[in-house]
Amino acid sequence: MPGGHIRKRGKRYNVIVEVERNPVTGKRLQKSIGGFKTKKEAEKALIEAVSNINKNEFIFPEKTLVKDFLTLWLDTYAINLSPTTYNGYKMIINNHLIPSIGNKELQKLQPLHIQRYYNEKQKTLKGKTLLQHHRVLRKALNYAWKMQLISRNPADMVDAPKVQKYRAVVLEPPQVKTLLSAVENTRFEIPVNLALALGLRLGEVLGLRWSDIDFENGIINIEQTLVRAGTKLIFKEPKTEESARSISAPQELLKLLKQHKKNQLELKVRSYGEYENKHNLVCTRDNGQPLNTSSFSHAFGDFIKKVDIPHIRFHDLRHTNATLMLLSGTAPKVASSRLGHSTIGITMDLYSHVLKDMNKEAADKLNDVIYK
Repeated sequence: MPGGHIRKRGKRYNVIVEVERNPVTGKRLQKSIGGFKTKKEAEKALIEAVSNINKNEFIFPEKTLVKDFLTLWLDTYAINLSPTTYNGYKMIINNHLIPSIGNKELQKLQPLHIQRYYNEKQKTLKGKTLLQHHRVLRKALNYAWKMQLISRNPADMVDAPKVQKYRAVVLEPPQVKTLLSAVENTRFEIPVNLALALGLRLGEVLGLRWSDIDFENGIINIEQTLVRAGTKLIFKEPKTEESARSISAPQELLKLLKQHKKNQLELKVRSYGEYENKHNLVCTRDNGQPLNTSSFSHAFGDFIKKVDIPHIRFHDLRHTNATLMLLSGTAPKVASSRLGHSTIGITMDLYSHVLKDMNKEAADKLNDVIYK
């Protein structure tokens, strides 16, 4: 808790203000304010100083470098984040923020310095990536403000980097058939079918286990996802309660999965022990180990270039699933549940263009029913 005392020196009074130790340097934070002619003036100044400390309006003069503070923040606040988020923050701080603004004094960091950083980085980074830099820096500096290391958060005074909204490529039904034919009997067959038929994210596809599939009732449960944390691959629970979901699967997909499971077991027998699927995964490498999400995405991108359809990302298969669901008459609430969105509003926002088409179609149908 902040506090202080009054010390008389000669005929004048000094106010000694003190608070907890600097979280970066470990030094005791103390400042002398003086000198006042009367003790009453000093008492008033002490009360005002303590009040300003409590309102984060009193800053102790400390020469803390941005790099030292960011390192401390990463080791304290960010350590409680998930492994993937923590590694993302660490990469941004160590590879970008510290080399660019790390040697500046924390209290002298200005909005202009941050704006110059964004201007320089936007030459090589996408807006979405740079926006993440802004969010990390803003969070860290907000912590510095709460710890009374700075009087304001300079990142609050800089406009967040603009993100160009990605326009998802959605395949038409004939193009879906072309893709399914192209992936047949390839390593992309099962992942592509899972994404198209169920709208799964790549991490959900690669984290799916055989124990998650209820063949008898035709249900596929999404209970874990495979993600990359730095150089490691880890399994984690779905991000939200809604992401952990049970999805009714099309019969053709279930038939395909049954055959794939049979093929996988035969491969294990033929490998003489080299194939070991210890995680019981549906999609694996040739040796049974988990697939790397990044490597798979790149490989899929190269594969798509050889197929006579528009170039798509793997995630666009999820968008295709959602679009085809809605256009086929699936209620938005049901589509939202199958996709694992936290709210139906997310579904409505992402696929507003589809809902506009459906709105027009509804008007045409009403026109036929009422006026014809």
